[in-house]
Amino acid sequence: MKNIKGILCDLDGVLYNDSILIDGVIDSINNLKNKGYKFLFVTNTSGVTSDELFDRLTNMGIPVQDNEILSPPLAAFNYVKNKGYKSAEVLGGNSIKKLFYDHIEENTTSPEVIVIGDIGKNWDYQLMNDLFNKILNGSHIVGLHKGKFWKASDGLRIDIGAFITGLEYATTKQSVCIGKPEKAFYEAAINKIGLPPENLLMIGDDIVGDIQGAKSANLTAVQVKTGKYRQELTENSPVPPDYLIQDFNELIQLLDH
Repeated sequence: MKNIKGILCDLDGVLYNDSILIDGVIDSINNLKNKGYKFLFVTNTSGVTSDELFDRLTNMGIPVQDNEILSPPLAAFNYVKNKGYKSAEVLGGNSIKKLFYDHIEENTTSPEVIVIGDIGKNWDYQLMNDLFNKILNGSHIVGLHKGKFWKASDGLRIDIGAFITGLEYATTKQSVCIGKPEKAFYEAAINKIGLPPENLLMIGDDIVGDIQGAKSANLTAVQVKTGKYRQELTENSPVPPDYLIQDFNELIQLLDH
């Protein structure tokens, strides 16, 4: 793998599980950076801004620069702004709402666009039905990503992709989703890191968001057996990883081959 010069790296499930670091990853990142590999941390984390995510990673001890992170909120904001939407309802944390509402009118009655991010356990029937009716009345849907599930410290949890897909099914309207596995997100990552696809690999735990998404952008795809990895999902995937390794720390020896 001598052609690889840059690494697109997922966060949750690869470097840590629910904010608990996986042993050895800090040393492994430092070793790879010392060998000259460029890094871009790409994540579907949608509850906080990139600046907040940078602070979180730094506090965990992960060696990261503020320009080495790509996450969906800012990309979604740019999309909504470029589309010319004048009003929005944003489902997400306070910092995500501020990102949008500082520039676009907040409207929870009849918004032009509904932006769906992470709201944790606040999903319920009333909210889904409320969104359903707004979409039927003309609101557009923008999802920060369409992930199926993620791994917390107490097990797997359903992700926002399930709710977005449910709204699409019920309304027969299609959403625009910004994060992984969307090809546009990977193209943005390629542009940001400044290397061609043949010189990049993506490492992640999600067979769809990380592996299938990376392959759609012609990247080498490496899956780890940590986080949300499930053997049956990988074995049954129409797009398998190029390499399957135990954890992030094995990436160094893989790259040396």
